[in-house]
Amino acid sequence: NVKEVTGGDRMEKLILHNSASGEDVEMAAGSLFFAIGHNPVTNFLPAEIETHPNGYLKLTQPGRTFTSVPGIFAAGRGAAAAIDAERWLAAGGFGAAQE
Repeated sequence: NVKEVTGGDRMEKLILHNSASGEDVEMAAGSLFFAIGHNPVTNFLPAEIETHPNGYLKLTQPGRTFTSVPGIFAAGRGAAAAIDAERWLAAGGFGAAQE
């Protein structure tokens, strides 16, 4: 389980919790992907990310995976979120607008 995400302006490491052993492990990481499945599990996300009443993420552009927070993408079927994220990073990441 992801216990904590740490870093300054960007993510630097994860603290993972092994629920079987009770042990915590630190891991260097610059990004994180959550697979949330068919039942939205979005309660771990900050309130700045807009959701529908049923818990699914609101998208800001039809046919894209952009959410209300730049750099956060809604991943569903296929590779659309990965493609949007790659294009966003290539355009300058946190310094770029979502188009």
